[in-house]
Amino acid sequence: MKKINFKNLDKSYLKISLYLFAVAAAIILFEKIIGHLPNLGNVIHTCLITTLRLGSPFFLGFAIAYVMNPFMKFFERLFLKFIPKAQTHKKVTRIFCILINYIIIIGGIFWIFIYLVPELKGSVVSFVSQLSTYSAQLNESTTDLFDRIHFINAEDVNNILNKLLAPIMGAFQNVPALITNILTNLYSVGKITVDIIMAIFISFYMLYDKENFRNHALKIVYAISSRKSAEHLFYNAQRINRIFQNFIVGKAVDSLIIGILAFIGFSLLNAPFPLILSLIVGVTNMIPYFGPFIGAIPAIIISLLVNPTTAIWVALFILALQQFDGNFLGPKILGNSLDISPIWIILAVVLGGALMGPIGMFIGVPVLATIKMFLTEYINHKYQDKYAEDDPLALESHEQESPPEA
Repeated sequence: MKKINFKNLDKSYLKISLYLFAVAAAIILFEKIIGHLPNLGNVIHTCLITTLRLGSPFFLGFAIAYVMNPFMKFFERLFLKFIPKAQTHKKVTRIFCILINYIIIIGGIFWIFIYLVPELKGSVVSFVSQLSTYSAQLNESTTDLFDRIHFINAEDVNNILNKLLAPIMGAFQNVPALITNILTNLYSVGKITVDIIMAIFISFYMLYDKENFRNHALKIVYAISSRKSAEHLFYNAQRINRIFQNFIVGKAVDSLIIGILAFIGFSLLNAPFPLILSLIVGVTNMIPYFGPFIGAIPAIIISLLVNPTTAIWVALFILALQQFDGNFLGPKILGNSLDISPIWIILAVVLGGALMGPIGMFIGVPVLATIKMFLTEYINHKYQDKYAEDDPLALESHEQESPPEA
């Protein structure tokens, strides 16, 4: 008769009991989580909001440093190339380059609040106060034009124009109050000012000591992962950074130049409210592909309400400006930083706008460019592994190029 090993049997029962206890505990925990899921969601939401509120100066400081870094490097290269003493005082040169950036940025902010915002508000208020006059003038001009064309009723055309312009005119009438509310909130909320000041100081130290921050980050990643994984991560991070930085900085510079050219052109054309029109064109130009068309529509409508003849010249000028930007200025500044076709740009703008609004329309393009880069590399790698010796696409290409047999 076979002897039973009670010692092994007890271990088996103990293991089974532990498994049963773990399963029962997991079921009870899952039921408790499901029962308190709304409260858990509120807790998670509160934690995220608190984290964002406390960390907002650091996030904003990082954003400022990220945008300023290319300009700081530009000034550093300039000083190191033309000033021999800068080579021996690199820290002083770094501080001086950062301060130059801050002077330009703070000067720009002061110019916006001291000159641009009051001028913009005055132009908007003036335009809105005369909307009824402009509408009557447009109806009169339309009537005079179509009265000469006997087979088109001028009254019907005016009714169509009034219906189309009614929502636009209503939206413009709310703009002055909206600008006033925004400015009041900006001036009244002290925390925003404190966060911005803290963010400026944080961004200064991030830029000044960016090599040390980078080395600490490298050491942490090397410590918690293998060397091969760390190097692969850093290589991909550099490529992602190159895509985003080239696109964001390049698009900002491109839109600034387009806005300045638009202001000069509208002023020469005696277009109404050239500051408003150029600001619309410059800001919307930040949105890839659709931006120029979005900016052209309100600019043409505003010109049409004030002077229909000028609106034609404004439309032609915007068309010429778009061609200059699309065929010369944009490629010169942005280069091949994205390397994606127009259909992918349209998809990125549509999806980004649906998910995150205007900001999503802007950052959707570099995000999709990054995804496309990794996806293309993955597909190419899998394809080469699968068809290393017998490439079907190469065979198809050879068959298409070979002449048919006689």
